[in-house]
Amino acid sequence: MKNDTDTTTTLYLARHGETQWNKVKRFQGQFDSELTPLGKQQSSELAQNVKHQPLDFIVTSTLGRAIATSEICQQVINILSHTNAGLDERNLGQWQGQYISDLKSEAIYNEVLHELTNTAPKDGESAISCGQRIYKAVEDIAQQFPSKHILIICHGEALRCFLSYLGQTLTGNAYDLFSNGSICELTYQHGVGFKQSEQSLDV
Repeated sequence: MKNDTDTTTTLYLARHGETQWNKVKRFQGQFDSELTPLGKQQSSELAQNVKHQPLDFIVTSTLGRAIATSEICQQVINILSHTNAGLDERNLGQWQGQYISDLKSEAIYNEVLHELTNTAPKDGESAISCGQRIYKAVEDIAQQFPSKHILIICHGEALRCFLSYLGQTLTGNAYDLFSNGSICELTYQHGVGFKQSEQSLDV
């Protein structure tokens, strides 16, 4: 008889393609901007990097840049896509829409964007709260679909908070850690938890 711990769900966590605000280094958070031509190319390359994996479907955040990335991926890998609000980018409160260069002098800047703490911009979400939210969303997806292979398209800061919450030691901000269109593989062993692969699917 098969034990629950023998069952794994394979997750490919990807950051969306470059957007207009990424290009000019403007914080998006839960605001949005359209993909640039490079962002569309990155989305297509993302699909090429995973097309040989036995993917069952795509799950994206509800934000337009993630959905647009998914739609481009679907032109290469013909599978269904679903949205999940739990995967949305970290809410950066009053920092959203601001240029990064204008905020670097803020006393909490490095703590907010480089560490896993309860500190948040005004009206925003802390890294710990974001990490917990993404953890719950990804775990729910994994538990709902045992033995499946799923492409999850979300956001750089959300990924930083989530992987930090899993216990990884990350240095740098999301821009440095996760390039647009980058992918990391994660497995969820049912009854045990998450484990990140040592391999990268990026080219």
